[in-house]
Amino acid sequence: MSLERRHLSLALAVLLIASAGCSGLLGTESGTAGTDTEITSTSADVNGPAPGSSGFDAAAIERGHFERLSNSSFTTSLSFQLSTVRDGENRSVFINRTVAIDRANDRSLAQGELVQAGGDTLVTTTYTADGTTTQRRVLTRGEEAMTEIRAASPPYDGSVQPVNESSVIDRSLLQSLGSDINWTYAGTETVDGDRVSRFEATGGNVTGFAADDAVSATVSANGTTDSASATVLVDEDGVIRSFQYRVTTERDGQPVTVTLSLSVSQVDDTTVAEPDWLSNA
Repeated sequence: MSLERRHLSLALAVLLIASAGCSGLLGTESGTAGTDTEITSTSADVNGPAPGSSGFDAAAIERGHFERLSNSSFTTSLSFQLSTVRDGENRSVFINRTVAIDRANDRSLAQGELVQAGGDTLVTTTYTADGTTTQRRVLTRGEEAMTEIRAASPPYDGSVQPVNESSVIDRSLLQSLGSDINWTYAGTETVDGDRVSRFEATGGNVTGFAADDAVSATVSANGTTDSASATVLVDEDGVIRSFQYRVTTERDGQPVTVTLSLSVSQVDDTTVAEPDWLSNA
């Protein structure tokens, strides 16, 4: 499977994960937005600090990322955007999602925002602790806002589901990073005070993104790819601290842009507090 198809499949999986279990209000669920990450450039080594001594070691990254986050508190943010032009107007769909995992207190919190092309906005917050999950959804249509709060406990056979940690550390992203991309080492930086290696790929080096027909099949008919780029930051444990992907295609003479952004921060330093609205549940 080409890298482009893998990543678009991942993006679609993200959309499905983000929208699962919201039969009320808008009928979809998603997550919110980002974390502040300080990035400072430092001098580059020949191959980067890790993982491995020869640069981008996909197997080490897959193993390190999954194992480290499976046993650590962390915060991750994901953003997906598809933008195009329809009837002379710019149209975009946004999904932003933040998931915080607090292993010390056995708590987790997912915050999300879905903005549809028509302007409807659904903000969802899901909190799991002490064997119970509580979810608040706020749907805004024009000047009208509707709020719904629901709770559920195991076996979770309804639409309210606990925060899905597995979707955050899914191996599919890690496996696709090493399958087809011709990564170029671009030096070292620091994220949250930790040293990371930076790898980049653009144009023809992003093998599969531009060559495959998955973009055309997914976002356009008879589309062409104009540009593609990807960047990944990996720490010394193999954790992917940042992944950025952008591709621009054309449909019927109009640009179509797909962007996907993922970041991991506050590893071993994430604390989840009880939401202040929980008393209203």
